[in-house]
Amino acid sequence: MRLFGLPSVRITGGGRRLFTWVAFSLCLLMLGSAVLGRDGFLSVWVNGRRIEGLRVELADMERENGRVRREVRSLREDMRAIERIAREELGLVKPGEVVYEFIPGEER
Repeated sequence: MRLFGLPSVRITGGGRRLFTWVAFSLCLLMLGSAVLGRDGFLSVWVNGRRIEGLRVELADMERENGRVRREVRSLREDMRAIERIAREELGLVKPGEVVYEFIPGEER
């Protein structure tokens, strides 16, 4: 049978075995490249896991960003929030206030 007008080639004996091994080796090489290559299945799988981790990290950052925005809005608009931070974090008191500090002691 002629393919594309080319004469047919008949492989016999040892040539057939060599052809089989070469074809098998090429298939194995292509399969290895498809699985382990730069854009292979393993790379796609690893990158998919990395993307999922980044999505989780992004969601956490968006929640934290929302919390910080609410806190900033509160500090700009609510004087009670400013006073609370001044008292709790900076230890400030109003003039004329008396501060009682309780130091935990040993239990008897």
